[in-house]
Parts: sequence; structure tokens; C-alpha cells
Amino acid sequence: MGVAAPSAATYAIDGRVPARHVEARSEADVVDAIRAANDRGEAIVLWGGGTRIGIGDPPERYDVALDLRGLRGIVDHQPGDLTATVRAGTTVAELQAALAEHRQWWPVEVAHPERATVGGTIASAADGPARYRYFHPRDWVIGVRAVLGDGTLTKAGGRVVKNVTGYDLSRLYSGSFGTLCALVEVSLKLVPLPERRVTVRADLPTPKHAYPTVRQFVRERIPLDAIALLTGPVTEPLGGPTWTALFTRVAGTSAAVDRLTGAVRQALGAQVEVEDDVWRRIADLPADVPTSVRATWPAGRPLDLYATSSVWYPGIEIQHLLDEHEAEDLSALRAAAEASGGALVIERAPVELRLAVGTWGTPRIPLEIARRLRERFDPNGVLAPGRMP
Repeated sequence: MGVAAPSAATYAIDGRVPARHVEARSEADVVDAIRAANDRGEAIVLWGGGTRIGIGDPPERYDVALDLRGLRGIVDHQPGDLTATVRAGTTVAELQAALAEHRQWWPVEVAHPERATVGGTIASAADGPARYRYFHPRDWVIGVRAVLGDGTLTKAGGRVVKNVTGYDLSRLYSGSFGTLCALVEVSLKLVPLPERRVTVRADLPTPKHAYPTVRQFVRERIPLDAIALLTGPVTEPLGGPTWTALFTRVAGTSAAVDRLTGAVRQALGAQVEVEDDVWRRIADLPADVPTSVRATWPAGRPLDLYATSSVWYPGIEIQHLLDEHEAEDLSALRAAAEASGGALVIERAPVELRLAVGTWGTPRIPLEIARRLRERFDPNGVLAPGRMP
């Protein structure tokens, strides 16, 4: 028996169901669907793997769900140049598996990579453990092909690292959550897979004991590959005896890994080596709970968020708060985060709570500039109207 085709209800967002859905299989399908919506005055929401589709305010209008998962596959891979070009609907897991055959990878780790698409990962600025060493996904994008809100097909950047024409435009699309364009193809920078990786877990009395050590790693420029601090009940499924667990990963040649593991052991004391797949489980946690709030702040200025269940990426100062919160508490946390120069985004929560608090907080981009960008890239408000300020 075949798998039933998805219905429009499959693409509901906050109880809002589109009139129909379109499954794109090619770049031309995306152009045609967006151009038709623009001509009819309809609104489109772009869909990939759906792992981050819940982030954003409810759409003001929602006529068409445009499913990009059929737009998949590797267009070009140049192992010698450490570059690859892929269609945006390719899952992160598919990409990494293909690159691994050449001992390479795209240095991005996200929740549920078997579902998360490359285009969605870039458009939603997804974070994960690899951000400690490899920074933002947009830093590994060198070119894009994208369809604007009126159906215009555009190109920015190129397929080789030295070709930086339009590079800033490629970065602009990252974090736009499908409100400026539909990514259809992306060219990526890659890195070699390390010879060896080792992950260790240290169980600590409280998060306050861990943070100074992490800052020491940063100050001394110890080249860790990833670091995560888990607090609260979320540590239990990962096998620890305490509710404060610090995970660190080192990678490189065997000699370098031995040296770095020694430095970590000296700084942390008692620890245990764990399987490398723990990082995938850590990355999944914020996507698998009813409430996930993403707090950020300037380096070295942590918020007082120790007494909460969370996944914290020290060093890049991102903390996912996984407890349920009242609207008043979240408003107070947002005020504290913004006062420190940070931000607080409600990524997953009941719609009533997100409407009461607001998903995004104070816009980082002045509203007039945001309005002009929207007018330039999506003049008729076709792409996910109302989902971002």
C-alpha cells in the first residue's frame, strides 16, 4: 500500500490551514507557484522538513503551502575545492552522508537532520553544537539561487570560495524565515572530516561551577570542537547522575585529540568518555519539547538563568530554556536579555503564550529598514506575511 499524499491540513500553522498545497519538484515549480500567488494576491508559506516551521507569529494570510522537500539532490561537488552545490530541499543528513564518502562535511549540526533541509537550516539560522567552532550556518554559504516574492529567479555569490559577488545578499537571507525569498539552490563551503573525535561528559554540582571553566577555555583559546551545558531533568536521558552536565568534544589528528583531551581533563577533573551521537540527541532536545525559548547575550555576560531546565551552548552564549513559563516571566526575561544587549525568542510554545508575549521581541533591524527590504524582495506581501516584524 502506498503512502497517502499529504492534505492541506498537514501544513496547518497555529490552527490556520491553507486552501491548498503545492509540492515543488524543480526550480521552475517554485517560480511558477510564487508567480501565480503573486498574480492572484495570495500568501504562501514555505515548507521544508518542518523542524522549525513553528517559529514565528501566526501568518496574517495563508492560502498556499509550498512544499520544497522534492527539490533535493547534490548538483555539484568539488572535493578538491571543498565546495558543494545542493538543492534546498536536500536534508542535512543526506548531504552529510554523501560528503562523508569523501571524508568531508558541512560543519553545521541541527535538530533532526534526517528531516531538516539545507535551505530551511539556512533560512531559519538554526543553531547547534558545531556553532562553538564553526560559527553561523551563513558563514558556510558562498552562493544561492532564490525566488523572490514576485516570482523573479535571482542568483547571488557563486560556486567557488573566491567568488564573493553578492555574498552579503546570501547572508541576508539567513534568518529571514522564508519572508524574503524561497531558496532553491545553495553553494556551500566544506571542511575535511577530522581523523578522530572524542566527547567527554563532566557532572558538576551546579551550572555556576561550569561557566567559569568554559570562559577559561574561551580566554585560553583551547580549540574545542563543541561544548554544551545541560541543566535540569533533560540530563537524565543522557545517562548522568546529576542535573548539571558539561559535554565537550575535541577533534583533529590523534595527537591533537590526546593533547586537547588532557587539557579538558585538567580543567574539569572527573569525567567520562561518551559516544559521539550524544551531540545529535542534545541538538534534538529544543525541538522535542512543548516550550523552547532561545536566549542570547553578549559574550561573558550570562543572564541569571541557572535554575531552569535548559540546553546551553557556552562560548556562543545561546541558551534554550525548556521549562514552561508564564507570560509575565517571559516578558521579564526578555527585558533582562535585551537590557544586556541580547535577545529572547519564543521558538516553541502554545500559540496563546506566543501571542501574549510576542515571538521576536524588539526588532534588531529598524522597522523602516525592514519594511524597505520587504518591499524590495516581496513587494506584494506574498511570502509568509505577518510571521516576522
